[in-house]
Amino acid sequence: MRHVDVVLPYLFPPYIGGTETVLRKWDAYFGSHKLADLKVRFVLPFAYHGSNVFNHRGDYIFGWRLFDNKLMRVFGVINLLVYLIFTKADNLVVLSPNYIRLSYRIRKIFHKHYRITDWIHFSLDQKFVDNQADFKLADYHLAISTGIKQQLLDMGISDKKILTVFNPIEATTEQIVDSNHPKYIYVGRLEYRGQKNLQELLHGFFLVRKELPEAQLEFWGSGPDILRLHELVHQLQLDSCVSFRGWHTDPWSEISAATAFVLTSTYEGLPMSILEAMSHGLPVVAANVATGPMDEVTFENGLLYEPGDLDELKDKMIEVSVNRKNYQGSSIKTSIKQFYTENYFKNLLKILQEMG
Repeated sequence: MRHVDVVLPYLFPPYIGGTETVLRKWDAYFGSHKLADLKVRFVLPFAYHGSNVFNHRGDYIFGWRLFDNKLMRVFGVINLLVYLIFTKADNLVVLSPNYIRLSYRIRKIFHKHYRITDWIHFSLDQKFVDNQADFKLADYHLAISTGIKQQLLDMGISDKKILTVFNPIEATTEQIVDSNHPKYIYVGRLEYRGQKNLQELLHGFFLVRKELPEAQLEFWGSGPDILRLHELVHQLQLDSCVSFRGWHTDPWSEISAATAFVLTSTYEGLPMSILEAMSHGLPVVAANVATGPMDEVTFENGLLYEPGDLDELKDKMIEVSVNRKNYQGSSIKTSIKQFYTENYFKNLLKILQEMG
């Protein structure tokens, strides 16, 4: 039997990001499917047994239990070193380029035989521009989008070492229907600029309102910049048509009708929010950033615009509203079938077998 250990970095509560969502799906799958030739475990050197990163369905290796978060981060490094020295795993899947370098050095010093596979959930050009040398130390690379695969190829990494896995999403029978007036939604972390770049969405929506005066915009989520976003809404005189719905455990079950989901990010890995919208039959307008949306958005399920081009953003938001009846919920759901859990794990198991 081959043993694959997924080595996690320090994760921040409340563990609601896209990376954590995918990790929980791995946990649920490998915890409920006992495979004869493969065992997947999760290594959490920065978390103790009983922490709520996962639903505790699978196999885990936790760090020493400490109640001081600052100490947990310090001792987590010691936990990680001890693990790397003594592990008998065949393949280490790591989520940080720093872990690639560290596990490579430990393997060399202590004559370990594990393979090193990186599995990065962000655009490499945005978050890891100084880590090219680290990536070249890995034996394999799990790319969650074709854009990330291209970034790895641009580093000079062999195509044979790069395996595209994407991200999984659950199929659902729930359907978000078209609203009786233009209504756009955003679900996720509230950032003024940064990755989510919601100031661009508000400025684009301001232009939309000039042509569609009944249009509305809803923000579902929480984040550090909610006050700045409220201020911009007031400056643009959009108070009557922009609403902040707050954080919900399952916002998609709260949204019954909408025109489209809009994502104005400056970078992504493979945005789960797009897949979540499409799994509910909702079309999407998204920034055509280097990695992610181009793998998800097709003529059947939405439109892409060039990041920073407010006029094109406005035009695409209006276009999806005018042609909303052409976006059939069933067709949108079918368009992302490769990402549904069953197909995703079928592909993943094949890939893990290929790595040996």
